[in-house]
Amino acid sequence: MNELPLTGVRVADFSWIYALPHTTAWLGALGADVIRIESTVAPDIIRFVSGTDGMVGVNRSGAFSSINLSKRSVALNLARPEAQEIARKLVKLSDIVTENFTVGNMKKFGLSYEELRAIRPGLVMLSGTPLGQNGPYAKTVGWGPTTQAFAGICHLTGYPGGYPCGIGGAWPDFQVGVSMLFVLLAALHHRDATGEGQYIDLSMAEAVTATLPEVLMDFFMNGRDAGPIGNRDECMAPHGVFPVAGDDRWVAIAIATDAEFGALCEALGVPAMAAEARFARVGARLEHVAALEAEIAARTRGFDRDDLVANLRERRLAAGPVYRVDELMADAAMQSSGMLVKLKHGESGERVVPGIPVRFSAFEPAYRPSPLIGEHSDEVLSGLLGYSAEEIARLREQNVLA
Repeated sequence: MNELPLTGVRVADFSWIYALPHTTAWLGALGADVIRIESTVAPDIIRFVSGTDGMVGVNRSGAFSSINLSKRSVALNLARPEAQEIARKLVKLSDIVTENFTVGNMKKFGLSYEELRAIRPGLVMLSGTPLGQNGPYAKTVGWGPTTQAFAGICHLTGYPGGYPCGIGGAWPDFQVGVSMLFVLLAALHHRDATGEGQYIDLSMAEAVTATLPEVLMDFFMNGRDAGPIGNRDECMAPHGVFPVAGDDRWVAIAIATDAEFGALCEALGVPAMAAEARFARVGARLEHVAALEAEIAARTRGFDRDDLVANLRERRLAAGPVYRVDELMADAAMQSSGMLVKLKHGESGERVVPGIPVRFSAFEPAYRPSPLIGEHSDEVLSGLLGYSAEEIARLREQNVLA
């Protein structure tokens, strides 16, 4: 087996909640030694989200386990000066520092970029906040729903005439987490090529806005403020989800050309519909889209979902089932993809969690279960920093390792 690409890279990870923990879990799976610095005094709130088998505890969160793979955990009470000194010793042996605290917190702990790069030249440090480190909104508290709203995506989501809608409270965190991974690897590559570290100030809202290029270009070029259009598309019709036989079962269909529409009509048993003047060409279908959707829905209701999807795919049409989570997890493609990883957690036992959703031909990611809080404090302090067992016992007694 080939060496993992980030073997030899160490990350001092001060992250919490969703976005950055998602990033650093992937770094760990790719070979980095990720040391998560957290505290029992103020634990990550995600450690209490989604308990296992109805049991709630600081080490039992299913959500935490899913986004904190392949890390070590050190419990440090950063309110204590000696804990801050231990953190600086860890940074001195690290390549990357990540944090997503409220602006100013790292400086309060004596862990600002200016202070850290003085002891670790070449350090790459990333701070991720809802609205960046500077500017009039830098100290604004933000969560997934507010970040989406500021970024402009809620204005585009929903149905015409309805209220702005989010697309899932935590959704931005995971998309932003992947963006953070990209910029960290870019900065690490730059450091390896030049010896120069750098500070990365990432605004989560800006990262979300950057995923809306067509809306921005429409505004800059045409002065048009786009609004919500539901499941419809400006260039394709039909484009959306349609009911099938059974209770609350649906199929997604996207038709790009007139020829595809003809094939869809044949599959639905109404070939003559493709020749109707109001539907024959894409422009006419877009003009009569409400009537078109009603006609399509009336036909799809008579089909079993999976049979219809198979039929449409055989005709090389874009179609797919609208899955519930249980159906998705049971799907043969998902089961064989390698993304689902079975790990044995130290407290909650064996569980399946999502890994990196790609396959590498040269190596397999190194997945390890998420750590218990402070699970590796002794291991890191003794093995990496050279503390004796007596010193570690004293630090724990004095509430420094907490």
